[in-house]
Amino acid sequence: MKKTAIVAIFPLALIIATSILLSCSKKDTADLYVTEQNEIMEQMKSGMEKVQDTGNATLDFLHDMISHHESSIEMSKSYLKYADEKKKPEFKKMAEDLVEEREEELQEMKELAERIEKEGKLDYEDEQSYLREYHSIMKQYNASHNMLTSDVDMAYAEGMIVHHQLAIHMAETILKYTNDEAVIDLAKEMIEEQNEEMGEMKRYLDRNTR
Repeated sequence: MKKTAIVAIFPLALIIATSILLSCSKKDTADLYVTEQNEIMEQMKSGMEKVQDTGNATLDFLHDMISHHESSIEMSKSYLKYADEKKKPEFKKMAEDLVEEREEELQEMKELAERIEKEGKLDYEDEQSYLREYHSIMKQYNASHNMLTSDVDMAYAEGMIVHHQLAIHMAETILKYTNDEAVIDLAKEMIEEQNEEMGEMKRYLDRNTR
């Protein structure tokens, strides 16, 4: 009887121990991802704060948004590195598309910035008005991701929602201060696509945090 009891208990103990190990591994992976994500976001914030005023609000916006897009690409590549390949990562397709789209926009913004720099148009009054709003947005922005989770998908969604909100606020602000048609179109496109991505991420969090 004793041997039977031991044999019966052993598989259960093994299952529990394996489950604990897998849980720890999953949490460790999420912690590594969140740490890397925080580093990327802090570097972005630091880089955006160091961008020099140019005398042109449109050019200031482009320089800051270039740093923002670079971090968005790095965050998505980091997610793809840590996402669980044993199951279908929730945002794998979005992250892959985001990297491709942001790289294209990045090149477009660099070309726009180069063109505007060559034109040499200055408007310090509009720039200062834009910068007051921009710095107000940055003060409200917390680059650190403090969520405790063992789910890389949830960590990516929460971090990118904050990241997207910053981009949307910046794009909405520059629309008040630019007359450049190409930048207006770019800003409107950013607002639309990032609101769409953010909506998908929020729906995922709603489904998984009830």
